[in-house]
Amino acid sequence: MENKDNILDYVPVQNCQFDRGEDGKVFLIKEKTKNKLLKKIISVLHRSQDFHIHLDELGTIAWLSADGRRNLLEIAASLQLPSGEKLEQVEQRLVHFFALLARDRFVLWKSE
Repeated sequence: MENKDNILDYVPVQNCQFDRGEDGKVFLIKEKTKNKLLKKIISVLHRSQDFHIHLDELGTIAWLSADGRRNLLEIAASLQLPSGEKLEQVEQRLVHFFALLARDRFVLWKSE
C-alpha cells in the first residue's frame, strides 16, 4: 500500500529567532553568514549581521500559530482577518507561506 502524505497534516516548527516590531508584527531574524571572515567584513562595514524578514499581519498570525503542536489544517481553521472574516483559499495560501519559510529553513516540518 502506497503511503500518501497530506501536507495539511504536517506541523510547522519554528526554526529561527523572531521579534515583534512596535506595530506588533513579527520579523524573523536570520544570520547572514556563519563564515568568520565574512562576519568580520560585515562588521568592518558597520552592517547588520542578520537579515530581518518582516511579516505582514496575516503572516504574523500564522507564524505565532505555528507552535509545534498544531498542523496546517488546524492553523488554517483558526485564521481570520482582523475583522473576524474568514479568509478565502486559506489552506492553499498557508501551504504556500510555510513552504517558502521551510525552503529557507525558518520552519521545519514534523508529521503527526
